[in-house]
Amino acid sequence: MYANMAAAGILALLCLTAGASSFRVLNFKSYDRNAKDSFDIMNILMRRRTPERYMPQSYFQKYGISLSSRLTSFSYKNCGDPSTETARLLELQLSPDPIQLPGVIQVAFKVVNLQRAVSPIQTEVTLWKKVIGMWIRVPCWHNVGSCSYGDFCGFLDQTPCPKAFHDNNIPCKCPFPMGNYTLPTTEFDVNIPNVPSGDFCIKVNLKIDSSTLTCYEVYFSIA
Repeated sequence: MYANMAAAGILALLCLTAGASSFRVLNFKSYDRNAKDSFDIMNILMRRRTPERYMPQSYFQKYGISLSSRLTSFSYKNCGDPSTETARLLELQLSPDPIQLPGVIQVAFKVVNLQRAVSPIQTEVTLWKKVIGMWIRVPCWHNVGSCSYGDFCGFLDQTPCPKAFHDNNIPCKCPFPMGNYTLPTTEFDVNIPNVPSGDFCIKVNLKIDSSTLTCYEVYFSIA
C-alpha cells in the first residue's frame, strides 16, 4: 500500500491498515462542543452495519432503495484522466471479499510510473460509508477519514516498508522513480480492532503542483 504513488493511491483503503493505530486513539465519550456535528456523524458511522450484499430484499423495499445499487463485490475505477496521469494502475486484487478485520488480507497489484515523482505530493482522501442506501461522507477525525495531506511523502517516511516490497524491488519512499512494479499475491496480517463493518468507498487523489499523478476510487466491504 505504500509502493509507487499509484499503489499508494488505490491501496489507500489500507490506510485503514497503515493508519491502524489511529482507530485505537479515537474516543467518542468526550468531545469539544464545537465538534458536536462531527461527533454525531462519526458516532453513527462507527456502528457496525451488515454489508448490503447480505441484506434481504425486504430491507431494500422498506427504504425504497434500488436493489441493483447495492455493493456486491470489491471494485475500483480511475477517477482522473488516464491520458495525462503519470501513475497508472494496471491490476489490483484484494481478498477476502468482504474484508475480515482483524485478519489476513491478500493483495496483488501491477502499476506503472511514467514520470519520477518527488516531494511534496499533495493527497486528498475522501471516505464514504453506505448507510440505508446512501453514501455518507466520513469527516476528517484525528487525521483519519476524509482528510487532505500536504505531503504524502512525510507519512511514508514514518511508515516501515513491508518486506514484500523490498523483495520485489517496489519503492515505498519518495522520490518514486519511473518503472513498472508488480506485487504478487502477498499476505498482510492486519491487526486492527474495532473497525466498523459495512460498505465503503475511498477516493484518493495524488497531485504535484496541481497536476494529478493518479486518482482512484475503491469500493469494498468489511464484514
